[in-house]
Amino acid sequence: MSAAPTLDALRARLKTIANPHPGLVTEVEHVLHLPELCPATRNPKRGSTLTLRYSAGEHFLELFSLDAYMAGFVGHTVVRDMELLVQTVAVHAADAAGVAVTACADLRYRRLRQDQRIVVTACPGG
Repeated sequence: MSAAPTLDALRARLKTIANPHPGLVTEVEHVLHLPELCPATRNPKRGSTLTLRYSAGEHFLELFSLDAYMAGFVGHTVVRDMELLVQTVAVHAADAAGVAVTACADLRYRRLRQDQRIVVTACPGG
């Protein structure tokens, strides 16, 4: 079994594309359907999502790289703490896009009688 990528290696997976009209107010929302991230607990359950929202500046987050980035978290130690995962994704996305990004996770869990919502807003460099 190969070692999980470092957080810096995951961050490097996030790519952007140029915004051809940065003067236009453009609100972007990515709704990521989360896979089972933890192989031991098989959490989060199907139907869990992570939504990234931002007002585009000079760049947009690139869709395919965002998928590859999230796939890198499967089995990663960061997923033991879903709050940390959402914080990490928000910070990485804000740094890549160069604007504030709000990450909102709606999580469903196996063996629990509760769901969880985590909302984090991160600014570039913060």
